[in-house]
Amino acid sequence: MGHDNQKIEEFFYKNNEQVNNPIIKSFLSDSKNLYLVQKAILYPTEINKKLVDESFQSHYKNIRKVKYVSNLIYFFSLDFDKKRTRLQNRFLLILDRGVSEEGGTTAKELIEDESNEKELNNIVGVGLLDNIEDEQLLKSLQKLTVKQLQILEMIYVKDLTTKEIAQKLRTTPQNISNLHRKALNKLNHTLRKKGE
Repeated sequence: MGHDNQKIEEFFYKNNEQVNNPIIKSFLSDSKNLYLVQKAILYPTEINKKLVDESFQSHYKNIRKVKYVSNLIYFFSLDFDKKRTRLQNRFLLILDRGVSEEGGTTAKELIEDESNEKELNNIVGVGLLDNIEDEQLLKSLQKLTVKQLQILEMIYVKDLTTKEIAQKLRTTPQNISNLHRKALNKLNHTLRKKGE
């Protein structure tokens, strides 16, 4: 038995480089395959060699199948991610774009922010609408969003600067300017329609 172990060790030592190949390592990690190899080393008959060869070919085919399926899964997942990203980018929700063709109110302005609502109500005291006597102007103002009305009131009734309004509404001065401009454009458009 000691002589047999020595013969097997010598074989593995001489073929160390091949034995360390990952495919051969995985082949030898199976106890049945290791037994066939040891048997072929100790009794190098054609039948024993053929049994090792057939077992290795079967093992190699399985590895190739696993590798092939693994690659399929990998590339399919990449392709799926690309399609999903392309689809998501195709149907982006753009809140800064005008709701109607005329531009005017954006989807972002229509979304009410309840967290700021109480604070905004405190800021808006004497309402802009309370000071308007012209019926056409009043109706035009009522078509504006709450935020647009509040900005107009803060500018024209409270006499606040764009920067001060931006701080109170927790936004940028540029956004306040845009909302102010859109409110005035909408008023202008509505009043012109009624004047015609």
